[in-house]
Amino acid sequence: METIAHRRFSAPLRAVLFVGPAILLLVGVLNVRTPAGAVVVLVAIAMLIVVTFFSGVRLRAGQAGVAFSLVPFWGKTLRWTHIAAIDVEEVRPFEDFGGWGIKGSQKRHGILLSAGETTAVRITTTDGRRYLVGVGDASNAAVEAVRELAPPDTTARFLP
Repeated sequence: METIAHRRFSAPLRAVLFVGPAILLLVGVLNVRTPAGAVVVLVAIAMLIVVTFFSGVRLRAGQAGVAFSLVPFWGKTLRWTHIAAIDVEEVRPFEDFGGWGIKGSQKRHGILLSAGETTAVRITTTDGRRYLVGVGDASNAAVEAVRELAPPDTTARFLP
């Protein structure tokens, strides 16, 4: 699969996510003389690297389908046969979904993956579920790139 769009978490959000692994690192360093302490240090360092350099929202597409994730926390892949439509939608993360991250909403009938963006790629499945992937200004270009990577026999609709 090819990465279509990737939006990193904002610096303040990464700072908040940094706190947990930093505490683990401190606990591990204080107990580094034990094997468990050494393992905690290694896990904490790996978590700090992921949160600092790789965390964010990612949208990928290929012949198998469309994948979206909130790295490193959650991800989902949908096959082309399960996708009804892909388009762009404006969202209000706090008002409609209660914030950033992975958020569900009965009001908007969907799941939002957002790093703070208000423009999202909306993926609607054949059974009516909606996934909104917040990639900001790259949303229109992302829909177009997904359209180009879709197999010719797909029944998914791509709306402007």
